[in-house]
Amino acid sequence: MKKKLSIIVVGILFISGFGTAITTNFQSKKMTIQEKIQFSEPVIMNQNNYSSVKIKEATSYVALPGNPMLPVYTKLFMFPFGTIITDVSFTTSSEQIKELTNEILPTAQPTPVSGALIELSNEKQVKNDLVYLGTNAYPSSRLDYQIGAGLNGNDHVILLSVQYYPLLYLPQHHTLLFTPNVQIMVTYEQSKNSLNLSMDNKLLVIAPEEYTDALQPLVVHKNQYNTKTTLMTTEWITIHSTGRDLPEKIKYTIKDAIETNAISSVLLVGGVEKIPIRRSYVSLWGLEDDGMITDLYYSDIFDAHGNFSSWDTNNNDKFGESNDIVDLYPDVHLGRLACDSIQEVNITVDKIIHYETETYGSDWFNTMIFIGGNTFRWSPGNDGEKNNEIIMGIMSQFTPKIIWTSKGNFNRQTISNTITDGAGFLDYSGHGFEHGMGTFTPSGLQMKQYLTSYINDQKNEYKLPIMFFDACLTAKIDYILQDTLNYSKIKNIVTFIVKALGVNTSQRIPCYAWSFLKHEGGGAIATIGATRTAYGGVESGAVKCLLNSSLHTIAVSSLVK
Repeated sequence: MKKKLSIIVVGILFISGFGTAITTNFQSKKMTIQEKIQFSEPVIMNQNNYSSVKIKEATSYVALPGNPMLPVYTKLFMFPFGTIITDVSFTTSSEQIKELTNEILPTAQPTPVSGALIELSNEKQVKNDLVYLGTNAYPSSRLDYQIGAGLNGNDHVILLSVQYYPLLYLPQHHTLLFTPNVQIMVTYEQSKNSLNLSMDNKLLVIAPEEYTDALQPLVVHKNQYNTKTTLMTTEWITIHSTGRDLPEKIKYTIKDAIETNAISSVLLVGGVEKIPIRRSYVSLWGLEDDGMITDLYYSDIFDAHGNFSSWDTNNNDKFGESNDIVDLYPDVHLGRLACDSIQEVNITVDKIIHYETETYGSDWFNTMIFIGGNTFRWSPGNDGEKNNEIIMGIMSQFTPKIIWTSKGNFNRQTISNTITDGAGFLDYSGHGFEHGMGTFTPSGLQMKQYLTSYINDQKNEYKLPIMFFDACLTAKIDYILQDTLNYSKIKNIVTFIVKALGVNTSQRIPCYAWSFLKHEGGGAIATIGATRTAYGGVESGAVKCLLNSSLHTIAVSSLVK
């Protein structure tokens, strides 16, 4: 058995990267992977009193605002579930000194992709004096890594993400220390109590009892199409499952279903009033935010050791703090239908059944809609359109329909009519808010918008796309109108008018992403968006997210990007 397991590991790792080798120490039962990387000569460019540097093999850049922007090489290793990583180290044969004439360019401040916050951003270069005036090298170490448990397709695996910095910056000496080559070594062993988790084509639906009858057609449909489906109510879970509150009881229920029933997917049915969404204490660039919401909590079931991932390892009832152990890798495919009524359940279930029985082979599905413009109007070029082009290259098998502010066709009628014609996917890159999306014209002087109320124009019936919003706030399913009024420069006037119209500003109303799914007679079959303010650009942000979704569910599990 152990010999067979070693062969499996060899197969995975040889596929995952060139230059990987594996050795075994039979006395200690430990195995070592060695990965060799050769780096090209750094390209140093001087502009605006700063130097920027590129290395061909680098996969990204150090992205801490105000700190030097340096290339980093990231490698993801995958191991069978239960593997224990005992050591990660590196060796290099030489270190070269590269002289600089200017300081290394600092990383720009985060840019919100939000219509409410765009006036607050100016993309200024702000240096961190602790680094630029310090005597230490930056980064302080060439190697960093994180270990977690997650999925590779439908296989449960241990994931090791290794970051190597081929350049260290010495600001006081105006030099870079470059390593032309490196050998990364990973030592690991198999746990004696390793869990052999299997995954079958099984779906667990979790919903309040009031939705049971409305969900029965979906359960019957899924079972007829060889997806064994079980419906479990939150009332049953409250009584029978362990946990400190309903979210943790739901999470333990999902864990038990993975271990005992080999489920592969979970569908939550209900808005935040029906199925609570976990609020986490996320730390972004040193600032803690206790209002971040994400359904990733429900899908990140296991930690790197195969134990239950509570997101509260210090047991202080604050979830996802920087000192909590949270690997953020999903261990089950999960989505949410944020239904607030039986009528919405009926609409979405009807969409799912028609989509899964009629869509395959349809000509309309081969179209993909791209919507964008000049997202960051202080920067040259039309950022959103460039992001569309990146996705266009990835989804090259689809016929593109382009709606750009630079083409002058970003308007309510064009967007509604194009969606009505039918498409397999829609990709939007620009600013977003709880009740719509909007982006600037090339001049940056005018914002073009498409709002929630316009969705009623769409008559695409069952020709339903999967929509991806590279934007802020579009999937804020806990949206309350007062939140938007708080951002307004004329808040008191707007609030007075809204209340005069008899609108309750504290009521929860459908967010933009969910409104496409609950729209009867058209809209979308799935939407992917941010539950809070998102940050991004062409080189970072939501454009780097994988365009994956569990079909027919609204994926509202995005943390700030």
